[in-house]
Order: sequence, then structure tokens, then C-alpha cells
Amino acid sequence: MKNLNIQNKQADSLEQKFIAHVRQSDGAEQLLYDHLTGTAEISRALALKIGLPLSGELIGLVHDLGKYSTAFQEYIKECVIHDNYKELGLDEDEEAEILRRGKPTKGSVDHSTAGAIYLKEQFEKLGSSYLKAHTQQKIRRYEGQLLADMMFICVASHHSGLVNVVGQNAQPYLLNRKNKPEEKTHYTQALERAKQEQLFAQLDDSFKKDTLKEFQGIVKKIMVDSRATDKQKDFYLGFLTRLLFSCLIDADRSNSIAFEHPNQAHFLDYKRPDWQIAIDKIETLYQGFADKAEHSPPNPINEQRNHIAQTCLHAAQSDQGIFTLTVPTGGGKTLASLRFAVQHAKRHNLDRIIYIIPFTSIIEQNAAEVRKILEEEGPNGVFDGQWVLEQHSNLEPDVQTWQSKLIMDNWNAPIVFTTMVQFLESCFGGGTKGVRRLHQLSRAVLIFDEIQTLPMNCYYLFCSALNFLTTHASATAVLCTATQPVLDNLPIAHNGSLNSATEIIGERTQLHTLFDTLQRVDIHDHTKNPQDLDGLTNYVNHNFAQFSSTLVIVNTKTWASQLYQKLSDTVSENELYHLSTSQCARHRKDLLDQIRNRLKQGLPTLVISTQLIEAGVDVSFRSIVRFLVGLDSIAQAAGRCNRHGEMRDDQDKPVKGQVFIVRPESENLSKLPTIAQGKAIMSNILSQWAHDAYGDVHLLHPDIMQQFFHHYYQTEHGIKEMAYPIKDSKGKSAGTETLYNWLSSNSTNPLTNNNNAQRHQAEQFPQLWQSFMDAGRTFKAIDAPTKAIIVPYLEEGRHLISALCNTSVSDSHFYQLVRDAQQYSINVFAHTFDALFTAGALHTVRDTGIFILSEAFYDAQMGLNIEGTSELDLLAF
Repeated sequence: MKNLNIQNKQADSLEQKFIAHVRQSDGAEQLLYDHLTGTAEISRALALKIGLPLSGELIGLVHDLGKYSTAFQEYIKECVIHDNYKELGLDEDEEAEILRRGKPTKGSVDHSTAGAIYLKEQFEKLGSSYLKAHTQQKIRRYEGQLLADMMFICVASHHSGLVNVVGQNAQPYLLNRKNKPEEKTHYTQALERAKQEQLFAQLDDSFKKDTLKEFQGIVKKIMVDSRATDKQKDFYLGFLTRLLFSCLIDADRSNSIAFEHPNQAHFLDYKRPDWQIAIDKIETLYQGFADKAEHSPPNPINEQRNHIAQTCLHAAQSDQGIFTLTVPTGGGKTLASLRFAVQHAKRHNLDRIIYIIPFTSIIEQNAAEVRKILEEEGPNGVFDGQWVLEQHSNLEPDVQTWQSKLIMDNWNAPIVFTTMVQFLESCFGGGTKGVRRLHQLSRAVLIFDEIQTLPMNCYYLFCSALNFLTTHASATAVLCTATQPVLDNLPIAHNGSLNSATEIIGERTQLHTLFDTLQRVDIHDHTKNPQDLDGLTNYVNHNFAQFSSTLVIVNTKTWASQLYQKLSDTVSENELYHLSTSQCARHRKDLLDQIRNRLKQGLPTLVISTQLIEAGVDVSFRSIVRFLVGLDSIAQAAGRCNRHGEMRDDQDKPVKGQVFIVRPESENLSKLPTIAQGKAIMSNILSQWAHDAYGDVHLLHPDIMQQFFHHYYQTEHGIKEMAYPIKDSKGKSAGTETLYNWLSSNSTNPLTNNNNAQRHQAEQFPQLWQSFMDAGRTFKAIDAPTKAIIVPYLEEGRHLISALCNTSVSDSHFYQLVRDAQQYSINVFAHTFDALFTAGALHTVRDTGIFILSEAFYDAQMGLNIEGTSELDLLAF
């Protein structure tokens, strides 16, 4: 075989240029200079929201500096040759040589460290030289060092996710990366070529000093924050790094996508909406409510809803900060919070409103409500999409294309509906996908619906992140619920708590009046004598015979399945329903539609459900039977009873709904410790309530709710859990280490411990010590990881599965199908997934990591049937 010199056969256009990317569709080249300056422009605009536009511009400008190296240019040319060798006119031997060599491994040439080193050198030098003319030399020197470290981390991490400063394996990762040898970083060559292209033409000493000055302003604000503990200040510095990193990631991805798909670049454009348009539509809606009320009999419930909405309207003119909206279930908080948000966004020139909702099952319901108010409906019933974006994917493929990045990774819309899981992953998760949208939380109104569902292990992480966003990133937060957790008084003092919040409803007396007025149920404690399955079946049968409209809420899928099966012997099929997450969202929606229709017609209806029905599901029964659980869940359950105050006696006078608390004789809550703890505390509260320890107030009174949370936080489980304890492979805490510590002071790390006593003196502070990558790899918003599976529910579900498996479907159509399939998916835990896989019940879709379920394993009533038959008595989870 002759000696090959394949690169000489390339087109001349590949030789004297520095290339960033080559477009797959037509081979067009994006010049490196264009990519760097374009990314810098976007990154500057995004970082302006957090007060660091110059830092944002700099990291964008140098993030791919290493691509100027010969090593990278040869790498990218080799990739082009490998992908297009059939079109190069090569002979058989040359083609064989290309195939033998194979395509270069992605990431084999380090192109991120060079830019990081450049910034380190510029700002460490600037920090020491700039300070000679000032008195506070030590503090300012460390601010220069801190900025250099932050920018170094952002640039060095832009393909991997944030790297560790120090690792939990006692490795000084940041220091090692700074000292990476020249032959691997190609720094000197890349820098020389960048200078030849005049990349740094504008980066004079004045620009650099201005960059340091804007950074010092933010750091000073963090350091003088009297509400923050030292540990929180460490966390804030790490979170600021993450926000700056988010700006770079979004800028880099956006510029690359715009080049690769120029006809789709308009998807990346975002202009702040005219909030007055939204305000006018919402106020027209409320005027319609008022006009209707004038010509209707008095309704205390609607009067209180109007009062809540008016209070939100007035509160919207307040300064930015943290607010609570504590409203009994059925109080109309979704619309009232929207009214607050659009008015507040206009008042403070904010960019967007983000609704963070606990469950995917209620996102569509709430988003549809807002769409109907703000968007125009087309002739086919589809809204124009100008205002609302839903981002709640649990079906993201393992391998993404540009369409999925565009659709799933950015919150570029005026009003975004997403989940708490997505919010937490953006704030604390690893990699680059989730963090890309983090900067969108700045200059935004963040509305947290049902905030009491926040995972307990995320309390300190959440509170510190929200403090930073509202104090240092121009965000406003509204925590909505009927059962407000006490986040501003958490038990471990040095970890800090949530900054003080303003209650929109007003003082405690006003809150008490509201809850008393909207009290629509009586609570009955029937927990004294625990009951087995037969006993509870008889109990529910008796209740259903008395009220003809009964909702039973249990704590586990096992109890839901067993009780449903037992009751099916005595209750007719058209009157009995089962709801759980074993059913896909479309299945549950269809069942809920049937249930609502029966309730509206006054037909006998008995529903057995897990706690999924407690958050935001608009149904109203005459009676609720609730298995013993924490007071917050009991209050949410009560919100599904006489929800609109519609119950009347024979004389058409208002009567209350009835809520009964019962205790099952045996219940396996070993994998549900939060429910188990709440249940234990609630037993004590019920005992005290029975002996009139709380006077004549009702059980759902805000003061009793506050006591419940105080007791809950002081339990051993609560204290250990709140800072995200690091757990072993069996899910047990592995000592006292926490993820909150890794993302703040990292005080137990041997590389930081020696300096701990001096760290908060001027010379040693501020400084970064975080284990970012270790924390990102460890963090999971849901403790037990789940996997999404598409199920063959109805003909629509089967058609979707068929279309997804069609290999001729285009990428853009495929990802639209993935979005449509959200409604036909369920989430299963690892052991269930493994059992289904072993049983041959799962099949993958086009090697994407998306799985579909065989028809034999999905039941028309119960949903997932792990046995693969219609016989469900053996069903177990």
C-alpha cells in the first residue's frame, strides 16, 4: 500500500482557515472567529441579567480558544474526511486507510482549557497589579483570584458540566487543570493564532478593570448580606458560578444551533412580551366574574376567591422579593397568582413568568387554563402558542439532536410551566443540559405551586438558591399552597433558612379569617382502632352507602390495588374507579373526565386513589376517607371535598362535607420515610386535638399546620434529611456528609479543612471550594430514580408507538411524537423496570433509550400489569 497523504486531497478551503464547526447538511464551515464573537455577544446579553455582562462576554469569547490549535484543526478535518470520504475521489486503498483509522474520538483534543488559562492569567495579574493603588489590598486580590477561578471553571467545564474545585477523593481538580501541560492544552499556539486574528482587540486594561469592578459589586453585596450565614455565602458564590456557566452554555449552544440550522434560528429569538396585553385579558376575565356575581345569589366561596384575587392585584405593586400565597384549597390561587405575576412583571420589567408545579399530571391542566385566557384559538382548536410553553418531559431520549435541544433545553417563552424536578435539576444537577436554562430564572416571577411537596432533602439547597435568585438575580418568588411549610425557620442554624417572606393575604388574623370562611368540611378521627383489608372494605362500603359520593385516598399502590379489587365484589363496575401512577396521564385524564361527569350528574361514584389526586386535581366529593398521613396531606385531601361549597341540605342550606381519617392495620412505608414520619406526628396531633389541646379551632387551622411542620422538622429524620445527606448504594446515609456542604463550604473535605479556621478572614475569603461535579453526579430530584415507559393505551397510544418505531420518520417529526407520547407514558422504579425487562415486556425505540410496553402488560382498568395478564390479584410493586 502506498504512503497516504489524504489531507492534501481536501478542498483548499479547509487549509488556511480556523474552523469551529462544519455543517452536516451541506459541509459549510463556521469560522472559529465568528463562533467565538457570536457566542460572546449572546453570553454578554444573558449575563447582563445577573450583573456580569463583561464576564459573560469574556467567557464566550475564549471558551473554544483551544480550537485554534493544529491538533484541533486536524481533528475536525479528519472528521470531515471520514464523514465524506465517498465524495473525495479517493482510490480503494485510500478509502480503506480511512476506514482503518476510523473517525477520531469526540473530545480527544482538549479545546476548553486554553481559554480558561488565558482568563486565569489575565485576572490573576490584574488582581495583583490593580490593587497596588488601593488600601484594601488583600480583599481585592482575592476578588481578582475569585473571578479568575469562576471564569476558569465556566470555560473549562463547557462540555463536561461544572468541574470540581476539589473532589471528594481529595484531588485538587481545579489546580490540576490549571497546571495541565502545554502539549495537552496547546495554549501557546492557540493564543498566538487568536491574536493574529485580532480576537482580543477590545480587551485592553480598561475593559479588564471594568470586568473586575462589576464583579466586585456583586461579591460585596453577597459578603455584606446580614441575613446569610457564612455557609450560605459560600453557597451563593458557587451558585453565581453556576449562573454564569448557564449563560455560556446557552450562548454556545444557541450560536451552534443557529449555524447548523439557520432556517430554525428564529426559535432562539426572544423579546420581552408586552405584559399589558396579558393584563388586559386577565382583567377582562375578572370583570366578567364581577358582572356575573352581580346577577347571582350571594356565594361566600366566590366572594373569598374575588377577595384573594384583589389582594394579589394590590400586592403586585410591591418591591421584588419572596412572597407566600397561603390559600385554602379551592381558593382560586392559579388565576390569582397569574394576576399577581403579570402585574408584577410589568411593574419591574421582568422577562418571564415560570410556574413550577410538583407533578406532570397537572401541568397540562394549569397550562390549558392560562392558554384559554391569553392565547388565540385556531379553527382546529389549537392555540397559537405565543404565550405559554410546557416543559415537563420525562421521555427525553438518551441521545439528543438539535430539535430536542431546542424544544427541551430552553425556557424561551413569556410564561413557562415546568416541574419541580426540572427546576431542581437545573439548579443542582450534573452535565450541561439542565443548567443551560438556569439563567432564565433571573429577572423572572417564579410561582411555586403546592410548595409543601418540595422534597425534604432539598430544603437547604432550595432555600439558599431562592435567596440568591431573589436577592442577587432580580427574581421574585411566590410560594403557593394551602399548607405553607415553615422554610424560614429550619433547625440547623449555620445552614441558614429561607429569607423572610411577605404573606400576600396579609397578617395572621386575616389569614385565619380566610381559612375560617372557606372551611367547608368537618374532620373525623377514626384512627383509634386500626383495620385490616376486610374491615376497611366494610367501612368504605358503609360510607359509600351513606354519601353515594366517596373518595378514598391511600398511601401505597398496593393498598389501592387490594382495596379496589375487594370493593369490586360489592360495588358495580360503572360506579367504582381506581387511580394511580400505574396509569398513564391520558388514562387518568379519561377516568377523571368520567368521574367528574358522574359527580356533576349526582350519580353514585366511588374512587380509590393514591395521593396523586391531592395536588391541584379539580374534583369535589361529598365524603373523603383518608388513610392516616401528615396534616399537610390531610388538608390537601380535604380540598377534594365540597370544594366549591356546593353541598346543600333538603332546605337548600349550605352543609359541610365529611372527611374521615382511618388507620390501616398493616402498611409498608419502609420506602416512604417522609409519609411514615408525617403519619407518626399526625397521630400525636390527633391525640392532642381529641383532648382539646388546641381549643375550638379546626384541625386545618394555619396555626396547627405550623405546629405540624415544626414538629416534623425537629424529628431525627427531618434534621438528617434536609441538607441532602449522601447515601450509600442501599439508600442509607453514609455518615454526616451532605450535598449542601459539597456545594457551599465543603468544610469536611481534607483539602479545605486545614484552612477552615482562617477561611472567613479577609485574606482567605471569598474563595471557591465546591465539589461541583461530584454533587451533580450525586444529585437526584427524585430519590429513587425512575424510568419512563410508553404504554399502548387506546388506539392513539398504539398508533404513537407504531409511528415512533418507524425508522423513516424525520428527526423533527420524531421529537414531536416524543412530546405527544408524554401523555401515554408511566414512570417505574428500577426494580419494576428490571422485572418488566426480564419478562420481555419492554422494547426500545430506534436505539434512543426510550422504551415501550407490550400490550399484554397494560390493563384497561388498573394500568401497568406486571404479570402480563388480565388477572391482577398478584399485582405487586
